[in-house]
Amino acid sequence: MKKSILLLACAAMLAGSAYAQGDVESLYKSGKAAFAAYDKDYAKMSLQQPVDTNAMLSNLMQGFHDFEAAMPLDSVPTGKIDKKTGLPKVKTKYSKEMAATIAGHIADLANAGNNYYTMKKYTDGAYAFNRYCEYVNSPLAKANNVTVPADTILGQVRFFEGLCDYYIPDYDKAFYAFDKALKLGYTGKEFNLNIADYKADCFGKILQPLLDAKKFDEAYAAVDKQIASEPNNSAYYYMKGSLYASDSTKTADQIIDMYKKAVELNPKNADANFNVGYYLWKKGQDAINAAPSNATNAQIAPQVVPVYKEALPYLNKALEINPEMNNAKAVVENINYGLSILDK
Repeated sequence: MKKSILLLACAAMLAGSAYAQGDVESLYKSGKAAFAAYDKDYAKMSLQQPVDTNAMLSNLMQGFHDFEAAMPLDSVPTGKIDKKTGLPKVKTKYSKEMAATIAGHIADLANAGNNYYTMKKYTDGAYAFNRYCEYVNSPLAKANNVTVPADTILGQVRFFEGLCDYYIPDYDKAFYAFDKALKLGYTGKEFNLNIADYKADCFGKILQPLLDAKKFDEAYAAVDKQIASEPNNSAYYYMKGSLYASDSTKTADQIIDMYKKAVELNPKNADANFNVGYYLWKKGQDAINAAPSNATNAQIAPQVVPVYKEALPYLNKALEINPEMNNAKAVVENINYGLSILDK
C-alpha cells in the first residue's frame, strides 16, 4: 500500500495536467494502446523496417500523457475504514502496471527529444527532454530501479532542452535549462561550446524588454542577481554597462568602469572593448562641447587628450578581434584627427 501511495504521489507531481473528472479506465486503455503501438514501431525500426517516425513518437507521448492523467485518479474504495484516520481505505487498480510501463519507457523520452530536435520540432523536443530529466530522478524511477545516468549526461540533455526552448523561442525556459546544465557540470567544451554564453545570451534577451521600458530598478536587480551568482562571467557586466548607458542618471565613468570590468574578465570581447573606447571618446567630446566658445586648444587639451589616448588601445583591440567593426574605425579616425590638433 505504501508503495502504491508513493507511486501515486509521484505521478501527481509529474502530471502535466489534471482531469477534474476523468475516466481512469479509458485513460489507462488509451495509454496502454499508445505504448503498445510505440513498442511495435520501435521493434520494427530496430529491425531496420520502415516506420512512421512522427506517429511512433506521438504514440509515446500520448502514452505518457494518458498515464500521467490517470494515475492521480486511480483509487478504488475497499469498503473498509482505516482505524487510524477514520477515512475509507482505497487501493489502486492500474497504477502499478502504469508505473512499470512508464519506468520502462523513460529512456525513450531522451531518444524522442533527439528525434524532435533533428526534425526541428522544438516545442516537442523541449518537452520530451524535460520529462526525461524529471522522470529519471523521480521516486517512480527509483521504485522501479531505473538507471540514473551521470550528472554530465543529464547536463547534456538539459543543454539540448535549452536549445529547443531557445529556438522556439522561450528564453525564460531556455535560461533555466542552461542553468541546470551548468549546475550538473556540463560545459559543452567537448563540442567547443560554452553553455554559460548560451545562458547569458538568454538572459540578455530576457533583460531587453526591461531596458526598452526603462524599468531600471527591475533590470538592475535582475542583473545584479546574476553577477552575484556568476561573478566571473563577463557578459553580465557588459549588460550592466548597457543598462548604465541607457540610464541618464549614470555618469560616463560609471559606464566605462562597467565595460572595463567586462573586458578584464574577457579581453576577447570585441563589443566590450569598443564600448570602453567609445565612451572614453564620448567623454572627450563632452569636454570639448562643455568648453567655452573662446577656449583655446591648449586649454581644452588637458581634459581631452588623456581620455583619447586611453581610448585608442581598446578600440584597436576591438578592431584586432573584429577587423570589420566599421564604427570602431570611425572613432579611431576621429581620435587621431583630434590628437593631431590637440596633442602638441
